[in-house]
Amino acid sequence: MSLPVVSMEDAELFSKNKSLDISKPLKPLSIEEFEKLAKISNDLWWSRLVISVRGFTVNHFKNEDERLFSTDDAFIIIHKVFVEKKHEFSPKEFVEFLNLITSLPNLDLILTRLESGSSDSNPFTISTTSVAFTSVFGQPNPATYHIANLQKHAYYTFTNILGILLSRWSAENNEAITTKRKGIRFDKDPEWQPDDRVVLFEEFYQGNRTWVLTDFDRHIISFWRPKGTHVIFGDRHIEKKKRSGFNLCDYCGMLEQIPDQFKLMERYRLCSSECLQALFSSINSK
Repeated sequence: MSLPVVSMEDAELFSKNKSLDISKPLKPLSIEEFEKLAKISNDLWWSRLVISVRGFTVNHFKNEDERLFSTDDAFIIIHKVFVEKKHEFSPKEFVEFLNLITSLPNLDLILTRLESGSSDSNPFTISTTSVAFTSVFGQPNPATYHIANLQKHAYYTFTNILGILLSRWSAENNEAITTKRKGIRFDKDPEWQPDDRVVLFEEFYQGNRTWVLTDFDRHIISFWRPKGTHVIFGDRHIEKKKRSGFNLCDYCGMLEQIPDQFKLMERYRLCSSECLQALFSSINSK
């Protein structure tokens, strides 16, 4: 049984609209189908899905720093839940929370009004939704409402795309559909490389010798160290870059923007003094 394939050209998954519409309540994800997928999927598939959805989402908010940073925080949590399994809630529990949150009618308007001071129809205090909202966003208070309003696009978009993939995957498996959908198999395709809408490093192709990394970028690089750029850009892309004279940091695996950008430090090619310190700390601790 193959995992769902994803194409950035798939308009149903990644809309070409200039703004993200989260006004429509989502149909709850099938817990049964999710558990089936979870049993056969791997960390690489989930990580690349999170990377893609995160990049697609934040590209709608490039000029809104606070929303971008909060959105990244949400996707770091999503990555911890579905990839790292280092969260207080299991993936199944988190999906159940997301189902309640994203199926709420007028979610966008309700969270906007909550931040503005309205307490009508507060999902943080209503018995049927309070556990889901407080578990994902925090206890009901003005600061939490502000964060929830900033992060709503992240959780809605991730749930929406995962729901579409689950629905297609279930139909293909149950009905023995023979027509193969074009896309990328995140779990094994060496050609995988996100397009300009989802590439992590905003300054990557601009010749800037100073990396512009968000917290999400750093989290992915750190989790997959030293193979983070392989996960992000694909094995084939990295090998092509290496043949062209580009190097990887010997500690974190960061890819150079220009050949020989990373200088040799104590026999190691490292992207920063922080990586030098971390490398020698790890060597000394052995």
